Amino acid sequence: MTDRPMRPLIKPTVILLLAFYGEGLAPGRSAWLKNGIRSPGRPQETWIDKPQKEWPQITMINQVEYVDKSFPIAACSFLLDTGKEIVAVTAKHVLTYFKSASMTSVSFGDRLKSWVMFPKNNPADTVEIGAIVNEDPAEPIDRLIPSNVDWLLFSIKRKPDHIQPLKFRVDPLQSQEKVFIIGWRYTDKDCPQVVYEGNYVESIDGAVIISTKLLSDNRTPGLSGSPVIDAQGRLIGIMSQKYGKMEKLGSIEYPKRILEARYR
Repeated sequence: MTDRPMRPLIKPTVILLLAFYGEGLAPGRSAWLKNGIRSPGRPQETWIDKPQKEWPQITMINQVEYVDKSFPIAACSFLLDTGKEIVAVTAKHVLTYFKSASMTSVSFGDRLKSWVMFPKNNPADTVEIGAIVNEDPAEPIDRLIPSNVDWLLFSIKRKPDHIQPLKFRVDPLQSQEKVFIIGWRYTDKDCPQVVYEGNYVESIDGAVIISTKLLSDNRTPGLSGSPVIDAQGRLIGIMSQKYGKMEKLGSIEYPKRILEARYR
């Protein structure tokens, strides 16, 4: 019997296409594209490929009432799925501006009456916070809170059905990777959450620097505490402060350390 060479099951042209597109042909997976839009094997949220107006509700605003003062709108907030529980998050420097007259540190004592979070366009869908996870009576708030620790984490009393918790990103950011800020400025009146697009620039001392054309000035504050996500829908940072004409985020390293200590 004469041995015959086996015919290839896949034509060379198809092989070249597979090599070029890689895992992007597999359902739910995508090859790396320019500006870090996709990466093979990186976890991706199912909603991220929908139009932005169809994204789930992610961001909320804070409404704070102390025994001596109340603040109907105090920056932005969101929920974080740690894998063990759902916690609420806002920027720690919110306490510098929205506090009881006698507060001097990252601790409420007996001064807080209520702190609720809800979408700006849906006050009925509330999250009521419990205790401060990273409470520290020795940490002063009468100063500029560094971005690398500008996270305030809360336990919550009940998880709402219509607020989408975020999850941490698991791999390093890439230069010029696209990112999304989700929140409201104080000038945004009772509208759905707004999405601002930007790009990752660099990481400095526990902070993340991003550029965005829409936030090149500081005349429209209110986005403090807003989540910043990547193109997979994973959390990369929290809005903290200006950095020249760019934005300086608190990176996810600090809350990871706080939560690791909590779960030991």
